[in-house]
Amino acid sequence: MRPTRRLGDLGLLSPADIQVYAANAGFSGQDLATAVAIALAESFPSGNPNSYNPETKAAGGTPQGQGSYGLWQIYLKKHPEFAGANLYDPQTNANAAYSIYSRRGGFSDWSTYTSGDYAQYLPSIPPASSVPLTLDASTGQPIDDSTPTPLLTPAQANLLSAASSNPLYAAVALGVGAAILWDVLS
Repeated sequence: MRPTRRLGDLGLLSPADIQVYAANAGFSGQDLATAVAIALAESFPSGNPNSYNPETKAAGGTPQGQGSYGLWQIYLKKHPEFAGANLYDPQTNANAAYSIYSRRGGFSDWSTYTSGDYAQYLPSIPPASSVPLTLDASTGQPIDDSTPTPLLTPAQANLLSAASSNPLYAAVALGVGAAILWDVLS
């Protein structure tokens, strides 16, 4: 699943799309919902990956081009390590946000978090269980977890799927899995 929906003619991303970018960057659990709510609160209008704030009112002034970019409003004056990165790209912006969040141990760099403004967006965020957790190692893109692995035939994949709800199928699936592993290793 790759985020592709845009809301209206403004090119705005939906909360579900932002959630996929945030999950791909590394946010999880309740912090995933918080990260999405912050992105919605920070970007103007909400969900605008092309949002830019020149930060002209910032203390000490902000040099031209060093303002805040994208969904999570990455402030280049404060985070010059992201200079040269395409912060208008939602995934690049999410990765930068996760890097900042990880180093700081939380969301304290975002004013919409410290003010509590982000909380109004929490009800619009879908459950985290709807976010794919498996990424293709070669492309970095999320893959549908329901897709059978290449070693399984559709019949084998159906058997493994049925095993999750029936102990008898689970025993058969274990045998099928052992047979596949034996075949691969021999």
